[in-house]
Amino acid sequence: PWNTWISCEEVAGGQCWQVEPDPNKPNHNSPKATLLGGPSGGRYETVAVDNSNTSKPVFFTTEDTSNGELRRFEADGNGWDALHVGGRTTYLEFLDLNRLRWTTSLSAGENSAASYYPNAEGIIYHNSTLYFVAKVTRTLFILDLNDMTYTSERTGSSWVGQGAFNSQPDQIIESDLDKRKFIYFTEDGGNAPGVHVRDRKGNYYTMARGVPGGRYSGDETVGIAFSPDRRKFYFGFQDAGVLMEVTRDDGQPFN
Repeated sequence: PWNTWISCEEVAGGQCWQVEPDPNKPNHNSPKATLLGGPSGGRYETVAVDNSNTSKPVFFTTEDTSNGELRRFEADGNGWDALHVGGRTTYLEFLDLNRLRWTTSLSAGENSAASYYPNAEGIIYHNSTLYFVAKVTRTLFILDLNDMTYTSERTGSSWVGQGAFNSQPDQIIESDLDKRKFIYFTEDGGNAPGVHVRDRKGNYYTMARGVPGGRYSGDETVGIAFSPDRRKFYFGFQDAGVLMEVTRDDGQPFN
Protein backbone atom coordinates (compact mmCIF):
# COMPACT_ATOMS: atom_id res chain seq x y z
CA PRO A 1 0.00 0.00 0.00
CA TRP A 2 3.02 2.34 0.11
CA ASN A 3 3.99 1.65 -3.52
CA THR A 4 6.69 -0.94 -3.01
CA TRP A 5 6.75 -4.47 -4.42
CA ILE A 6 6.88 -7.84 -2.67
CA SER A 7 8.87 -10.51 -4.53
CA CYS A 8 8.39 -14.10 -3.30
CA GLU A 9 11.07 -16.78 -3.58
CA GLU A 10 9.56 -20.13 -4.57
CA VAL A 11 12.51 -22.21 -3.34
CA ALA A 12 13.24 -24.13 -0.15
CA GLY A 13 13.90 -21.62 2.62
CA GLY A 14 12.79 -18.75 0.40
CA GLN A 15 11.62 -15.39 1.68
CA CYS A 16 9.37 -12.52 0.61
CA TRP A 17 11.46 -9.50 -0.25
CA GLN A 18 10.35 -5.88 -0.21
CA VAL A 19 11.62 -3.96 -3.24
CA GLU A 20 11.51 -0.20 -3.78
CA PRO A 21 10.97 0.55 -7.51
CA ASP A 22 11.45 4.33 -7.21
CA PRO A 23 15.11 5.20 -7.92
CA ASN A 24 14.69 8.40 -5.91
CA LYS A 25 13.82 6.56 -2.68
CA PRO A 26 16.55 5.57 -0.18
CA ASN A 27 15.77 1.83 -0.27
CA HIS A 28 15.87 1.50 -4.06
CA ASN A 29 19.18 -0.38 -4.13
CA SER A 30 18.55 -2.30 -0.90
CA PRO A 31 15.82 -4.96 -1.23
CA LYS A 32 15.16 -6.56 2.13
CA ALA A 33 13.64 -9.83 3.32
CA THR A 34 10.38 -9.17 5.17
CA LEU A 35 8.83 -10.89 8.17
CA LEU A 36 6.10 -12.40 5.98
CA GLY A 37 7.93 -15.69 5.50
CA GLY A 38 9.02 -16.25 9.09
CA PRO A 39 12.47 -17.35 10.26
CA SER A 40 12.49 -20.69 8.41
CA GLY A 41 11.22 -19.44 5.05
CA GLY A 42 9.37 -21.52 2.48
CA ARG A 43 8.33 -21.82 -1.15
CA TYR A 44 6.24 -18.67 -1.20
CA GLU A 45 4.03 -17.78 -4.11
CA THR A 46 1.90 -14.63 -3.74
CA VAL A 47 1.03 -11.84 -1.29
CA ALA A 48 -2.27 -9.95 -0.89
CA VAL A 49 -2.96 -7.04 1.47
CA ASP A 50 -5.93 -5.69 3.40
CA ASN A 51 -5.23 -1.98 3.88
CA SER A 52 -8.66 -1.02 5.23
CA ASN A 53 -6.93 -0.02 8.49
CA THR A 54 -4.03 2.00 7.13
CA SER A 55 -2.24 2.07 10.48
CA LYS A 56 -2.28 -1.74 10.72
CA PRO A 57 -2.38 -3.36 7.27
CA VAL A 58 -2.78 -7.14 7.08
CA PHE A 59 -0.79 -9.27 4.61
CA PHE A 60 -1.69 -12.78 3.40
CA THR A 61 0.95 -15.09 1.90
CA THR A 62 0.53 -18.40 0.08
CA GLU A 63 3.05 -21.24 -0.09
CA ASP A 64 3.29 -23.72 -2.97
CA THR A 65 3.92 -26.94 -1.05
CA SER A 66 1.67 -29.84 -0.08
CA ASN A 67 1.36 -28.55 3.51
CA GLY A 68 2.10 -24.88 2.84
CA GLU A 69 0.14 -22.90 5.41
CA LEU A 70 -1.56 -19.66 4.43
CA ARG A 71 0.10 -16.99 6.54
CA ARG A 72 -1.51 -13.81 7.93
CA PHE A 73 0.78 -11.01 9.09
CA GLU A 74 -0.66 -8.03 10.99
CA ALA A 75 1.77 -5.14 10.71
CA ASP A 76 2.28 -2.61 13.49
CA GLY A 77 2.41 0.39 11.21
CA ASN A 78 2.52 1.69 7.66
CA GLY A 79 5.52 2.13 5.39
CA TRP A 80 8.74 0.30 4.57
CA ASP A 81 9.65 -0.60 8.17
CA ALA A 82 6.23 -2.15 8.90
CA LEU A 83 7.29 -5.34 7.10
CA HIS A 84 10.57 -5.63 8.97
CA VAL A 85 9.85 -4.75 12.61
CA GLY A 86 7.18 -6.04 14.98
CA GLY A 87 3.87 -7.49 13.79
CA ARG A 88 2.07 -10.76 14.51
CA THR A 89 1.77 -13.91 12.39
CA THR A 90 -1.13 -16.38 12.43
CA TYR A 91 -2.14 -19.22 10.12
CA LEU A 92 -5.34 -20.24 8.34
CA GLU A 93 -7.14 -23.21 9.85
CA PHE A 94 -10.36 -24.60 8.38
CA LEU A 95 -12.91 -25.98 10.84
CA ASP A 96 -16.08 -28.02 10.38
CA LEU A 97 -19.28 -26.50 8.98
CA ASN A 98 -17.22 -24.31 6.61
CA ARG A 99 -15.88 -22.19 9.43
CA LEU A 100 -12.34 -20.82 9.69
CA ARG A 101 -10.04 -19.23 12.21
CA TRP A 102 -6.57 -17.74 12.43
CA THR A 103 -4.40 -19.78 14.76
CA THR A 104 -0.97 -19.17 16.29
CA SER A 105 -0.18 -22.87 15.78
CA LEU A 106 2.00 -23.40 12.72
CA SER A 107 1.36 -27.15 12.80
CA ALA A 108 -2.41 -26.58 12.78
CA GLY A 109 -2.00 -24.36 9.73
CA GLU A 110 0.17 -26.94 7.99
CA ASN A 111 -2.28 -29.75 8.75
CA SER A 112 -5.18 -27.67 7.44
CA ALA A 113 -3.26 -26.92 4.26
CA ALA A 114 -2.45 -30.58 3.71
CA SER A 115 -6.10 -31.56 4.21
CA TYR A 116 -7.89 -28.71 2.41
CA TYR A 117 -5.66 -26.40 0.35
CA PRO A 118 -2.36 -28.05 -0.70
CA ASN A 119 -0.07 -26.03 -2.97
CA ALA A 120 -1.79 -22.65 -2.60
CA GLU A 121 -1.01 -20.20 -5.38
CA GLY A 122 -2.72 -16.94 -6.41
CA ILE A 123 -4.47 -14.80 -3.79
CA ILE A 124 -6.38 -11.50 -3.79
CA TYR A 125 -8.21 -9.48 -1.12
CA HIS A 126 -11.23 -7.27 -1.66
CA ASN A 127 -13.78 -5.79 0.72
CA SER A 128 -13.41 -8.26 3.62
CA THR A 129 -13.22 -11.22 1.23
CA LEU A 130 -10.12 -13.29 0.52
CA TYR A 131 -9.87 -15.36 -2.68
CA PHE A 132 -7.14 -17.93 -3.27
CA VAL A 133 -6.56 -21.10 -5.29
CA ALA A 134 -5.07 -24.50 -4.49
CA LYS A 135 -3.60 -25.86 -7.70
CA VAL A 136 -3.38 -29.60 -6.94
CA THR A 137 -7.08 -29.88 -6.09
CA ARG A 138 -7.97 -27.18 -8.68
CA THR A 139 -10.04 -25.33 -6.10
CA LEU A 140 -11.01 -21.70 -5.60
CA PHE A 141 -11.59 -20.74 -1.95
CA ILE A 142 -13.63 -17.68 -1.00
CA LEU A 143 -13.22 -16.57 2.62
CA ASP A 144 -15.67 -14.20 4.32
CA LEU A 145 -13.43 -12.53 6.89
CA ASN A 146 -16.37 -10.87 8.66
CA ASP A 147 -18.37 -14.06 9.27
CA MET A 148 -15.23 -16.24 9.42
CA THR A 149 -16.74 -18.75 7.00
CA TYR A 150 -15.67 -20.03 3.59
CA THR A 151 -16.97 -21.59 0.40
CA SER A 152 -15.07 -23.47 -2.30
CA GLU A 153 -15.55 -24.67 -5.86
CA ARG A 154 -13.60 -26.53 -8.51
CA THR A 155 -12.18 -24.06 -11.02
CA GLY A 156 -13.94 -24.25 -14.36
CA SER A 157 -16.83 -26.21 -12.87
CA SER A 158 -19.57 -24.11 -14.50
CA TRP A 159 -18.48 -23.55 -18.10
CA VAL A 160 -19.83 -21.16 -20.74
CA GLY A 161 -18.75 -21.01 -24.40
CA GLN A 162 -15.73 -22.51 -26.10
CA GLY A 163 -12.47 -23.57 -24.49
CA ALA A 164 -11.81 -25.46 -21.28
CA PHE A 165 -10.08 -24.94 -17.92
CA ASN A 166 -8.86 -28.49 -17.31
CA SER A 167 -5.42 -27.93 -15.81
CA GLN A 168 -4.16 -26.31 -12.65
CA PRO A 169 -5.07 -22.73 -11.65
CA ASP A 170 -2.08 -20.58 -10.77
CA GLN A 171 -2.12 -16.79 -10.43
CA ILE A 172 -5.29 -14.70 -10.10
CA ILE A 173 -6.15 -11.01 -10.42
CA GLU A 174 -9.45 -9.17 -10.08
CA SER A 175 -11.43 -6.69 -12.12
CA ASP A 176 -14.49 -4.75 -10.94
CA LEU A 177 -15.10 -6.95 -7.91
CA ASP A 178 -17.64 -4.47 -6.53
CA LYS A 179 -20.05 -5.08 -9.41
CA ARG A 180 -19.16 -7.71 -12.00
CA LYS A 181 -16.75 -9.59 -9.75
CA PHE A 182 -14.44 -10.80 -12.52
CA ILE A 183 -11.53 -13.01 -11.45
CA TYR A 184 -8.86 -13.83 -14.05
CA PHE A 185 -6.84 -17.07 -13.78
CA THR A 186 -3.63 -18.28 -15.34
CA GLU A 187 -3.30 -22.00 -16.07
CA ASP A 188 -0.40 -24.37 -15.49
CA GLY A 189 -0.09 -27.29 -17.93
CA GLY A 190 -2.43 -29.05 -20.33
CA ASN A 191 -2.36 -29.15 -24.11
CA ALA A 192 -3.80 -25.64 -24.45
CA PRO A 193 -2.99 -23.51 -21.37
CA GLY A 194 -4.86 -20.23 -21.30
CA VAL A 195 -6.30 -17.33 -19.36
CA HIS A 196 -9.77 -17.88 -17.93
CA VAL A 197 -12.34 -15.64 -16.26
CA ARG A 198 -14.94 -16.23 -13.56
CA ASP A 199 -17.96 -13.91 -13.25
CA ARG A 200 -20.07 -13.05 -10.21
CA LYS A 201 -22.43 -15.98 -10.86
CA GLY A 202 -19.60 -18.50 -10.81
CA ASN A 203 -19.56 -19.02 -14.58
CA TYR A 204 -16.18 -19.57 -16.24
CA TYR A 205 -15.05 -18.43 -19.70
CA THR A 206 -11.86 -18.72 -21.73
CA MET A 207 -10.35 -15.35 -22.60
CA ALA A 208 -7.35 -16.66 -24.55
CA ARG A 209 -5.43 -19.92 -24.86
CA GLY A 210 -2.84 -21.73 -26.90
CA VAL A 211 -3.80 -23.86 -29.89
CA PRO A 212 -4.55 -27.37 -28.57
CA GLY A 213 -1.45 -29.51 -29.04
CA GLY A 214 0.46 -26.58 -30.50
CA ARG A 215 3.54 -24.59 -29.56
CA TYR A 216 2.39 -23.86 -26.02
CA SER A 217 1.22 -27.37 -25.11
CA GLY A 218 2.49 -28.23 -21.62
CA ASP A 219 3.47 -24.60 -20.93
CA GLU A 220 1.85 -22.31 -18.37
CA THR A 221 0.38 -18.82 -18.59
CA VAL A 222 1.87 -16.17 -16.31
CA GLY A 223 2.11 -12.45 -15.64
CA ILE A 224 -1.52 -11.38 -16.06
CA ALA A 225 -1.94 -7.61 -15.78
CA PHE A 226 -3.94 -4.67 -17.11
CA SER A 227 -2.67 -1.39 -18.48
CA PRO A 228 -3.60 1.60 -16.25
CA ASP A 229 -6.58 2.47 -18.48
CA ARG A 230 -7.60 -1.23 -18.66
CA ARG A 231 -7.72 -1.13 -22.46
CA LYS A 232 -4.86 -3.60 -22.74
CA PHE A 233 -4.45 -6.97 -21.07
CA TYR A 234 -1.13 -8.80 -20.81
CA PHE A 235 -0.13 -12.39 -20.17
CA GLY A 236 2.79 -14.61 -21.05
CA PHE A 237 3.72 -18.21 -21.77
CA GLN A 238 6.48 -18.99 -19.29
CA ASP A 239 8.53 -21.71 -20.98
CA ALA A 240 8.22 -20.20 -24.45
CA GLY A 241 9.18 -16.77 -23.16
CA VAL A 242 6.38 -15.08 -25.08
CA LEU A 243 4.43 -12.02 -23.88
CA MET A 244 0.96 -11.36 -25.30
CA GLU A 245 -0.95 -8.06 -25.50
CA VAL A 246 -4.74 -8.33 -25.85
CA THR A 247 -7.17 -5.53 -26.80
CA ARG A 248 -10.90 -5.46 -27.48
CA ASP A 249 -12.10 -5.00 -31.07
CA ASP A 250 -14.34 -2.11 -29.95
CA GLY A 251 -11.47 -0.36 -28.14
CA GLN A 252 -13.32 -0.33 -24.80
CA PRO A 253 -11.81 -1.15 -21.38
CA PHE A 254 -11.96 -4.73 -20.14
CA ASN A 255 -14.33 -3.68 -17.33
